[in-house]
Order: sequence, then C-alpha cells, then structure tokens
Amino acid sequence: MRVLLDNNVNRRFAQLLLGHEVIHARELGWTALENGNLVSAAEQEGFEAIITCDKQMQYQQNLSGRKIGIIVLGTMFLKLEFISQLAPQVNEALSHFEPASFIVIKPT
Repeated sequence: MRVLLDNNVNRRFAQLLLGHEVIHARELGWTALENGNLVSAAEQEGFEAIITCDKQMQYQQNLSGRKIGIIVLGTMFLKLEFISQLAPQVNEALSHFEPASFIVIKPT
C-alpha cells in the first residue's frame, strides 16, 4: 500500500510500517499543504492512506467518494517514542484498510 505521512508525523515512523511504500509529505515538498489540499494531492499521486496526528482532520474532511483514507494517531504527544507504540495497530489497520475511511488509533 502507498502511504503518506503527514508533516506532523515523525518521518522515522515510516520505518515501523512494514511492507508498505511510505513517503513523508516533506519529501514531496508538501510542507505547506494542509487538510483538504493535502488529501487531494495525495489522492492524485496514488496514495491510498494518509497517517496524521491531526485529531481534527476527521471532523474537517469528508472522504465520501474518495479513493484515499486517513489514519489518525490519537496520542497526546508527537514524539517518536509515543507514536511508535501505535505502529503494531497501524500495521494491522493498514492490512484491512478501506478507501474513504477514517481510523483513529489510540494507545492501549
């Protein structure tokens, strides 16, 4: 699966997503793209999922009819040590991921 990491996700998180092509938004020069513009650009570039720490995105975006879905990392802190704990759940979610879906993953 082709996965985009949002600007607010530590780029080293990509190493924890096994068996996927993971690209960080900064690698594409998309540092200024946010929310709807980021979703549209990612979809046009063939990404199937976006991983973000933006907890408001699920309320701001309507994915109806889209070919891309969003996974929100529901941690309080954005440091790699906190989000890395969610990697097993993210990998599991990606294995069953559906277009136009929102999944919020929180620490257990």
